[in-house]
Amino acid sequence: MSGRAIFVFLLATSSIVLPQDASAQNAAKPKLSASAIQIAMVEAGDVQIPAEFRYAVYERLVERVRTSGKFQKVYRTGDHAADGVPDLVVLHTKVDTFKEGSQTKRELVTVLGATKVDITASVTARDGRSLMDQQITGRVRFFGENLGVTNDLAKRITKLVRENF
Repeated sequence: MSGRAIFVFLLATSSIVLPQDASAQNAAKPKLSASAIQIAMVEAGDVQIPAEFRYAVYERLVERVRTSGKFQKVYRTGDHAADGVPDLVVLHTKVDTFKEGSQTKRELVTVLGATKVDITASVTARDGRSLMDQQITGRVRFFGENLGVTNDLAKRITKLVRENF
């Protein structure tokens, strides 16, 4: 076999073995559709997390999803105006792990003091079907207050929702 034939053979077989790029995989996945979303309060479960972190995640999430423009209406938990929306979806967030770091340690030694929160974000349809379910990690690694992790989480969850709807 000539060198050129071997090259063509290797080129042809390598295209079969290589995985598709991420953009092709995302294009194959159908987008979900809804005109409105209701954001449920952050559930802590058995995880010890200060209330200010839970409320800050919730508030920042409501604001970020609202400003994303993906939904005509964004409702909060308990808003009865959402009761009549036929294609309403509900965003649930549950804290899986929480590690509160130290802002002082982060500013002095950048490898110490990180704050980290793992959350499972899921979106359900009105009938209870799960439409999306994914674990997301929010972090504050270098400079900033510990509550900065809530902004990181809200940004990541909003991006996930935007990509799926």
